[in-house]
Amino acid sequence: MVSLQKKSAVRRECGLFVVEGLRELGHCSDAGYEIQAVYYCPSILERATGSPALPSYLDAVTCFEVTPDVYEKMAYRGSTEGIVAEVKTRTWHLEDLRLPEHPLVMVLESVEKPGNLGAVLRSADAAHADAVIICDPLTDLYNPNLIRSSIGAIFSVPVWPALQKNASPFSSRKASVSLPPNFKTPAFITTPTCAAARPSSWVQSRQV
Repeated sequence: MVSLQKKSAVRRECGLFVVEGLRELGHCSDAGYEIQAVYYCPSILERATGSPALPSYLDAVTCFEVTPDVYEKMAYRGSTEGIVAEVKTRTWHLEDLRLPEHPLVMVLESVEKPGNLGAVLRSADAAHADAVIICDPLTDLYNPNLIRSSIGAIFSVPVWPALQKNASPFSSRKASVSLPPNFKTPAFITTPTCAAARPSSWVQSRQV
């Protein structure tokens, strides 16, 4: 559990990642992720929610009760409600992405900091974006800091990592951005890499 939280290589090798907190786990379940196992501390859960009972959507999941001391060692952050789960990762292929006629898509380049990506995903969720495409990602999408900072939006917003050369066809249509979001044409919002003070290469090539 601790290795899954700390090391992306372990997450890739095991095909598992960690979700903490009832809200985040609820979003994860709603998105159809396969929850492999749950570890919970009834006393912490009751103190946080008023009840030591687990949600009904976990009835078919293998659940292990742990003591407060054990939970403290397992948890990545101390403010969770006494519940942490191992969840199966997914593999995304950009060619499987299906967009509506007038999509709102956010395109990010080489995002490095998990907290920054989590904040963007919260905004994408609030804007009801149809997809977030992350070109040449430099951070693990299942990083605990990303899941925490997104407040579960990593599960509610379709997120697609991709090589930039493979993602550029999605911006081949003329893009526009307007508020409120009554889009009459496809809208693609791009951001350049955080590490380079230069315009997005998509903007430079006038693809967007």
